[in-house]
Amino acid sequence: MNDPLPWLTEHVSQPGTLVCALRGPDGNGASHSADPTCPPATIESILANFDTLAATAGEPIAPQWSTWAFKHGQIRLIERPDGWRLALVVRNESAAATALDSLSRKFLTASFGD
Repeated sequence: MNDPLPWLTEHVSQPGTLVCALRGPDGNGASHSADPTCPPATIESILANFDTLAATAGEPIAPQWSTWAFKHGQIRLIERPDGWRLALVVRNESAAATALDSLSRKFLTASFGD
């Protein structure tokens, strides 16, 4: 697997990104927190819950991404057909929130192959 950390660093550094995690089909990946109030363990927990949901579904969850909006932020989970997953927590009304759809499309076409 190519190191996913450079992709994370390059694409999720928008102001307003609190925490993100990228996980490969083998379960390995990387996480990054830009805010001390939202540690990497938070996104890992969110991603683990998503993994459990996906495992019980038996088939890839549609649509390719889901977003949960809250008073002050959003959680975006993106799943690719090849098993890669990206999870992001962003502040509302931030550059990161505005760029979520564009970033999601970039993630769906990014190369993390062997």
